[in-house]
Amino acid sequence: MSDVSQQTETGQTTPKPSGGRKYEREVANFVALTGDLAAGRLEWSSRPYYLEYSTNSACNLRCIMCSQVENPPVVSTPLDLQEDLLDALLPLTTIWTPSATSEPLLNNFKRLRPMLEKHQVALDIITNAMLLTPAVLEGMLPFLHRLTLSVDSHKPEVFEKLRAPADFATVIEHSRHATRVCREHGIPVVYHMVLAHECLPDLEDYVDFVADLGGSRITVLELLPNSPQFQELDPFQRDGEQHVAARLESMRARAEERGVGIFFEVREPLGGEYNYAPVASRINSGTVLEMMHGELGIQHEGFCPMVAGYFKVEPDGRAYPCCRAPVELELGNVLEEGFEGVWNGEKMQKLRKRMFERDYPQPCVGCAVLEGPRWRAEARRREAGETE
Repeated sequence: MSDVSQQTETGQTTPKPSGGRKYEREVANFVALTGDLAAGRLEWSSRPYYLEYSTNSACNLRCIMCSQVENPPVVSTPLDLQEDLLDALLPLTTIWTPSATSEPLLNNFKRLRPMLEKHQVALDIITNAMLLTPAVLEGMLPFLHRLTLSVDSHKPEVFEKLRAPADFATVIEHSRHATRVCREHGIPVVYHMVLAHECLPDLEDYVDFVADLGGSRITVLELLPNSPQFQELDPFQRDGEQHVAARLESMRARAEERGVGIFFEVREPLGGEYNYAPVASRINSGTVLEMMHGELGIQHEGFCPMVAGYFKVEPDGRAYPCCRAPVELELGNVLEEGFEGVWNGEKMQKLRKRMFERDYPQPCVGCAVLEGPRWRAEARRREAGETE
């Protein structure tokens, strides 16, 4: 056997968490995943390539569509446990987003930098941009896989209402600079909009705003029931699905005119992906592995791509199979059971079984993440001029 894998008693190939070069381990891990999916296994030899974990749950804003609006206590992983936890999680991780419904730039990157270098991990940063100064961006550039800017509106009064106490002028100054610098380095930049009632009348103008900032990609996220203001903010309740559909279609048409790619991560039948612009991307392991996992998701449509390759860990050790982390899908606690005990634990194996059988847990029904591979395949057919 090569030094990057080992065989179990059942004959499965298991990537070793150490030894060999990182890209060799990443390839071996992906091959193991293809085998796990093809064989319908419940206990997997592959490990997640994408990690969501922050050392703390702190946020500098109190966005009214987020659970942070209720001022929850800040939870942190004990300092003496952080390095051991990351040494357990990062050897086969390719992409890491340091978030916990929090602001990732509140992590101590000076302390985390040696771990990034040691494990050769790329950062996927989703930020409100208030702290994204030129100096902070420069320090992250060597590790940055993608930058996502959470800017929900081009109108200062709407933006500052949704993302209090952010300052619109500061966010735009940082966003404009970061978009330019990242494009120069081939790093994809995405603008996130949470679809709130207040944003609905001006979606076409928002596309123009992003394009004029130099942006080439927008993701529109459906509002989740995470805050007390949900009913007030939810456009599906306030305006009705038919009106929302018409507004999103106008937004899509403007995005096509301006050459801006757009991804509607919203409920069926309104969700979809439209690649009206190539996304700048420097070629590295993160880029290639993400493309490979995207292809695998299309081949195994119906099996959630996050359950296949994503792992979310809260600062207190609670683990989930996806970014939305509904309490019904809590898998266990890595600080108590260890990573292996959770990744191949009873709850995760039951979830895999339900995915293979298409017997989805209630939080998964209608989820945009689950539908994403189909939307990606539809986008590809549109680009090829094929009828859907």
